[in-house]
Amino acid sequence: MPALNRLYEERQSQSKKEIPSIQEHSETELWIAFLKGSNAALSKIYRAYSNKLFTYGRQFTSNEALIKDAIQDVFFKLVDHKDQLGVAQSVKFYLYSSFRRILLRSLKRERKYVEEEEDGEAFYFLVDEDHFAMDALLNHKQKQMVKEACNELTARQREILNLRFFENLSYIEIAEMLDLANAKTVRTMLYRVLNKLSDKLSPFKRSLLSLIFSFIFLS
Repeated sequence: MPALNRLYEERQSQSKKEIPSIQEHSETELWIAFLKGSNAALSKIYRAYSNKLFTYGRQFTSNEALIKDAIQDVFFKLVDHKDQLGVAQSVKFYLYSSFRRILLRSLKRERKYVEEEEDGEAFYFLVDEDHFAMDALLNHKQKQMVKEACNELTARQREILNLRFFENLSYIEIAEMLDLANAKTVRTMLYRVLNKLSDKLSPFKRSLLSLIFSFIFLS
């Protein structure tokens, strides 16, 4: 798909520029326009999510080529199966769940992915200010504290934390993406994660945790 390849190259060359906003049109409107054959709508969706998917992928592997291939595969499949798709309730959830499934399948094929019970670093938490807009809230030392505390959690806990607070997916979406029983299970696991983080960051609870959670719930 030469068009998607060009889009990816253009997106990489514009990495220092402002990320194009998808807010001008609702995601549903863009999705419907894409289903009707609009290349411009597909382009806007791609530009809005390609870098976000890349950052999410980096938390599974440092193999950037594999991540880029998985992103391309997501959009190739969108184009190939467009006539079979309906209106997505959440474009973000559709893209993230498709990307995660494709990337993990690729990692397993290359024998570079190990389930969380066998390898606690299957999902590595990153604090990326460009992606999460944390620069104004936390200094470098505080970001390192957050990252180190998060990476002492299990892989599953780290991913739930990331998907809920930094990617803003719903409990129901996270349960479906991670093949958990239901939203209540995700909520319970998340409460345990927050308790652990509260303990680990207790010396800085007033200053650091307040900044983290103000960012989380306002984002």
